[in-house]
Amino acid sequence: MILLVQNNDAYENDLRAMISAFFPVEKIRTALPAEVAEYEKKFFGEFSFIFTALYDEGTTRLRIEEKGYVKYSAYTYGDYSDRKRYRNRLKKASYRLLSEYTGRILPWGSLTGMRPTKIATKGLKKGRTKEDVIDYYIRTYDTSQEKAVLATEVSLTEEKILNSVDPQTDYCLYVGIPFCPTRCLYCSFAAYPLMQYESKVGDYIDCLKKELPFISYLNRNRRLVAIYIGGGTPTSLSAHDIGQIMQCINDSFDLSALREYTVEAGRPDSITRDKLEVIKKMGCTRISINPQTMNEKTLRTIGRAHTPADIKWAMNEARKAGFKNINMDIIAGLPDENLEDMNYTMEELEKMAPESITIHSLAIKRAAELKQEYVFYQGKINHDTDAMVSLAAKKAEEMGMLPYYLYRQKNIAGNLENTGFAKKGCECIYNVLIMEECIDTFAAGAGAVSRLLNIENGITTRVDRVGNVKGVDEYIERIDEMLERKQAGVDGVIKTRE
Repeated sequence: MILLVQNNDAYENDLRAMISAFFPVEKIRTALPAEVAEYEKKFFGEFSFIFTALYDEGTTRLRIEEKGYVKYSAYTYGDYSDRKRYRNRLKKASYRLLSEYTGRILPWGSLTGMRPTKIATKGLKKGRTKEDVIDYYIRTYDTSQEKAVLATEVSLTEEKILNSVDPQTDYCLYVGIPFCPTRCLYCSFAAYPLMQYESKVGDYIDCLKKELPFISYLNRNRRLVAIYIGGGTPTSLSAHDIGQIMQCINDSFDLSALREYTVEAGRPDSITRDKLEVIKKMGCTRISINPQTMNEKTLRTIGRAHTPADIKWAMNEARKAGFKNINMDIIAGLPDENLEDMNYTMEELEKMAPESITIHSLAIKRAAELKQEYVFYQGKINHDTDAMVSLAAKKAEEMGMLPYYLYRQKNIAGNLENTGFAKKGCECIYNVLIMEECIDTFAAGAGAVSRLLNIENGITTRVDRVGNVKGVDEYIERIDEMLERKQAGVDGVIKTRE
């Protein structure tokens, strides 16, 4: 546990994010300076250290203490009430202090947040050169050259996709299938074991058959450009059930402007020849087969029921079914894995020749079993995740792929990132559009969240999130309410576009 002491909480979220970048699973408590003695007495011996930020006119004092002794301290100067100018200065000073304390250098430096590419996008729109943007990352946030280049390259690739859509007329569709064969160690999604919920699948599909046509009706004068069926694991359903859902989509929507249709076939143990044939027949143009690792021992550790041989079989069958755009997900930093394991995984993926690879950094998510059992697993997690990510990225580029989208999550290993690499023309349009929130995304299914843009004078001023209830039973019972929520959400944003 860590104690964060402040005499003003204006930058509490920023300091929390910076501390969590170094200590992703540690609980952080806060206190005023006058409360420190009481806290230390109440939680005697539980605080690993105390991080203090004392704001004064023109100066902020930062320090890290252990057991009453100041280990490291720093000052940063400027008017802390001027948040726009002061925030990055404070975060950078805090980053350097924590870096000195831990002896660790984080590749993204003091830069936190889900979308580090937005800085490059803003800079490029203002007419800055690529070199100027890269230099800005390094000077302002202490990012490494590698990450500054990555963010800028991704932004340049995204720009082409973003410029090809119109937020007034175009939209995306997400369909959530919240069922899985089993729950993985690191998973925190609203996913339910199929064996326990098999009797609910028919009712669930019936609800989708109400929600999907309603979404189509709400967008009757607009163009659907991308569809993504995710989960959970959509292919945990039978070929017949998958076919029902996809047939409903085909019957409900005008697909004449559709540019991409993705189905997550994530778990190789859930893939069969007949499922692949149905998915292809119904119009899917892109699938994702996700090994996460090609090391069998690790697959057992993380709760995957498939083997490396199953992954190879699934890829072979997908090719036979006619799929020419296949993505594969991997995770860097899995328990008991090291650089050699990552190298082996990438070499095996190269033999299977997917069109894209998404490289995830392990995130210790609050609702995942990994977080609940972290005391057991923490000694098994390699802190050299950055080297594993860099190796995987280099291998992907050697396979003819370039980075095209990037995002980060809370409690991610090494404060790193998840990056999609793809061969030219095989980038996932949906991934870019959902990450940059540049057009509406309508989402159907339990736990699915629609994102609707408020547009005034051609500029997006806010993104409204309209969420469905997470539970399968609740979703089935309250489907009519889900439709009402969407109607209200659309009514709200239409007013801003008139």
